[in-house]
Amino acid sequence: MAKRGKILIITLCALLLVFSVAGCNKTGKKTDGTNFVGGPDGLVMSFVPNYPPGKIILTSTNEPISIIVEVKNKGTYPPQGDKFSNGAIHLSGFDTSIISITSSKSIPEMDLPAVSNINPGGTDIAQFDGNINSNSIVVDNYNPTILVTACYPYVTKAVSTVCIDPEPFDTKREKVCSTGNQNLPNQGAPIAVTRIEQESARGKIYFKIAIKNVGRGDVLWGTADGVAVVNRCNPNQGTKLERKEFDRVKLKKVKMGDSDRTTNCAPFIDGTPNRIGLFNGEGFVICSYDVPSTVQSAYTTPIDIELEYVYRSTISMPIQIKSLG
Repeated sequence: MAKRGKILIITLCALLLVFSVAGCNKTGKKTDGTNFVGGPDGLVMSFVPNYPPGKIILTSTNEPISIIVEVKNKGTYPPQGDKFSNGAIHLSGFDTSIISITSSKSIPEMDLPAVSNINPGGTDIAQFDGNINSNSIVVDNYNPTILVTACYPYVTKAVSTVCIDPEPFDTKREKVCSTGNQNLPNQGAPIAVTRIEQESARGKIYFKIAIKNVGRGDVLWGTADGVAVVNRCNPNQGTKLERKEFDRVKLKKVKMGDSDRTTNCAPFIDGTPNRIGLFNGEGFVICSYDVPSTVQSAYTTPIDIELEYVYRSTISMPIQIKSLG
């Protein structure tokens, strides 16, 4: 009997191990649709191997060249069923009299659905085809660096639960919650709401919302479609981005329960409503909430935060073009 009991225990442990492994993916995130946590990225780019090759030997006057970039959406935007409203991928870093190639691709034309608990995110390619004019190369070796720039609108949505306590200093009452600070996981976007801090007074609560650039690119001021800024992200155009357009995020919404508190938030930068400035990649905004006089006991309520911005990321690759002439 003792031997049979040991076998039964070992079998049960093995089954538990199988179920625990089946419930998680390699990153430790649940795959059953619960507690989905996003990462710190939006669009992520990489060169497809050998497109372009690291070394090109010219054998004709117009040598063909193809540059193919794989684009993955690792974030939680755009909403399910939607596509990007704007954005483009640009090539630069080379003499256009030597390399004649289509230098821009539209992101809205690409199939890049967002990550969700049932979708690993969309993957598409941006292909650029052109020619190398060997007659324009006056040296034996031309060594440009191909720079790929992606510029696109993005949205961060963070949801958590906070405590509304009309009597924060009364320690004698039985309460279902207490005000405090909390750290938030990444929301599947390069700009993240990292922390919410609460400071309470009688009849009023202040929420300090901390945000951070957790991605590997630059954040720019933008509206929902980001048209004005996105159009100037093209490094091949004459209109340049201004310094004051960098490190700026739009606070689109702060909602607690059914109460929109966006107009009760400060400070903002540049004298522009809802514009949050980032310093060394971090910033914050403080929003106030007036506790209704009719509330007699503490309760929890959801807080819904939404940020809008334009994000710019780049990758690069050096190549060697060798002329046999």
